[in-house]
Amino acid sequence: MSERLHHLDALRALTMVLILPFHALVVVGLRGGTNDLEDAVLWAIHVFRLPLFFLVAGFFAALVMDARGIREFLRNRAVRIGIPLFIGIVAVVPWITWEVQALTELAHREDARGVAAFADPHPAFLWFLWYLALIYAAALVARRALMSMPGLHKAFLGAGGSLLGHWAAPLLLAAPTALFLYWQPTWIPDAPAESFTPQLDLLGYYAIFFAAGWLLLAAPGLREEIERRHKRYLVLAGLAAPPALALYLLQSEPSLGARSSVHVLALLLFSVATWSLILGLLGLARRFGSKPNSRLRYWTDASYWIYLSHFPVMAAIALVLTGLAMPEVFRVVLLVTLTLAVIYPAYGAFVRHTAIGRVLHGPRVRTPRPSPTGELHRLPT
Repeated sequence: MSERLHHLDALRALTMVLILPFHALVVVGLRGGTNDLEDAVLWAIHVFRLPLFFLVAGFFAALVMDARGIREFLRNRAVRIGIPLFIGIVAVVPWITWEVQALTELAHREDARGVAAFADPHPAFLWFLWYLALIYAAALVARRALMSMPGLHKAFLGAGGSLLGHWAAPLLLAAPTALFLYWQPTWIPDAPAESFTPQLDLLGYYAIFFAAGWLLLAAPGLREEIERRHKRYLVLAGLAAPPALALYLLQSEPSLGARSSVHVLALLLFSVATWSLILGLLGLARRFGSKPNSRLRYWTDASYWIYLSHFPVMAAIALVLTGLAMPEVFRVVLLVTLTLAVIYPAYGAFVRHTAIGRVLHGPRVRTPRPSPTGELHRLPT
């Protein structure tokens, strides 16, 4: 990977690893709901995590396609996305379905009876891979159409690049983005985890960010221009996020939640905060994460494994902790810490240099590691 792209891969890893505190809060919420502080943390993660993931996914999709061609792109995505999605749906989702059912029943002081996990296949926490596959297919169709009409392709790059590269891009993009969220019941994008039938509004919502990532590569100089403005975007995010969060937390109030004007305002502020954060993070990551770093490289490689493997382990730990009385915040921290304590060492021992690792991120060369005394010890090959 080119040195100047390390920060983008680190952002992609961030979107994967942040699922741990998010799901820990969700699992704790099965015991009796979440309070305003927990909802605020969930919102803060939700406001940028998946839009940033789809934006970076669009960038790297365009990069792979331009560098290796459509055939290699399809092969690469079939391995990286298709195999984990298929194995996850067949082997992991039924197990976590039982775990979630058991946690729910134990929270209501009932016997954990489990569920008929195979009776109703669904993507569960892997829904984003399913949506990404659908967006890949749409992107291939759109790319073929645009390439067959050079004039339209040039106009698309020019108009899209000008819009995304404008200093007020978060404000200009807020309205079309908010429109896709209008039918979401909680005023933020829900996780369509219960069905393979896509929600077209959510598919369109994430496709916007995917297209923006594609433009970051296709439009010359666009990414560098955006990264230089990161301070301006982060200030705008700081202005938009607090009122957006406040309206989200107050939506259950009849005097506010029932008013369409408040709903629209909340969505616009949410969208401004989303665009401002992800564009600001591009520049922030470029400033602090563009140089090669072996420790960061290891974490970015491990992040996909962390995402795919965390939920069964976290839910199992939650089942063990069910009968223990403790503050909920401590329970969340314990769930995240213990889950990482299991799956992070497992990555180095059983994933990184095995067939699993080759599927998730390609082959990795064993490198020297520093000893406590500072001497280098080469790992066995």
